Amino acid sequence: MSELVREIVDVNAFIGGDEEHPLLTVEAEGLTPTAGWANVRLDPHVYSTPPEDGVQDFDLVGDRPAGNDEGALTQIEAAWEGPLPDWLIAVRVHAIDNMIEDEIFEPWDEDDAESEAA
Repeated sequence: MSELVREIVDVNAFIGGDEEHPLLTVEAEGLTPTAGWANVRLDPHVYSTPPEDGVQDFDLVGDRPAGNDEGALTQIEAAWEGPLPDWLIAVRVHAIDNMIEDEIFEPWDEDDAESEAA
């Protein structure tokens, strides 16, 4: 059974693709309480209506190895890619001990394109 990792170390969220087909990519690094975790991934929260704060939540989870309750903190990483909701302004990744937010900026911002053309 999957469970949250111990701690989030870093989160990087960015938009890829193009204006017609934008893709959201979220990358996260975290720490597990033991080595040997499998199936480490970012699980997005599913909403029936978009959240009012415009933040998409994710859980950094994995499968703890059987019989290995204690050990040294081990670094893990996971990534998720999917369609970019039009309401999204940031992502928030959760672990047992903390959470980290990262704002999203559109790479094709009109102001940047105008300043480059000048």
